[in-house]
Amino acid sequence: MIELYALTDHPAPSLPDGASLSTVAHAGLAFVWGPAPTPTELSPELLWRHEELLEKLMEDRDILPVRYGTRLPDEAAAAWALCERHHELALALDRVRGAVELSVRVIGTEREPPPADGMSGTEYLRAREQTSTARASALRTVHEPLSLSARASSERAPRAAGELVRAAYLVDREAVQEFAATVTRLQAAHPRLRLLCTGPWPPYSFSET
Repeated sequence: MIELYALTDHPAPSLPDGASLSTVAHAGLAFVWGPAPTPTELSPELLWRHEELLEKLMEDRDILPVRYGTRLPDEAAAAWALCERHHELALALDRVRGAVELSVRVIGTEREPPPADGMSGTEYLRAREQTSTARASALRTVHEPLSLSARASSERAPRAAGELVRAAYLVDREAVQEFAATVTRLQAAHPRLRLLCTGPWPPYSFSET
């Protein structure tokens, strides 16, 4: 059993030393794969190892990450999948070529409303409206300008308390510093918000493999 890590161009630079990775290639594309780890259960250690390998790969090549846990019986099965989906995979890699992913979270610094079970119905609706208004404002003043600095963007549902925006941006490698400077300017312009920018990462949010 093997596990797929990423799609990349072929030929490409040598694989990282000591990573137990191999490639299977067809018509200018290659899957990077390695032996499927055991045990098969998801663990923080396996996730970190997967992430570490992808970050090493992206240092000197364009990659399209493959969804974590994608396993195939053997190298022949990987070669067949690469051949069968070649046109689709080539287009997907082209979409992220020369770019990386940057993530931005926007946190509201206003005091959080009390839990819903401590509110009256009117208070709860008012708090919901305030949150919705704050989120719409953050999307307009932060997410929209950042989207203009990116090749593509992907907005996701907020997760943490106080989080107004959680988004990923596909940014050209040579524009990463300019994008980060835009985040800094937006932070200065909106002191009531807290902007957290991380990356660059492999373009997970823009991969459909």
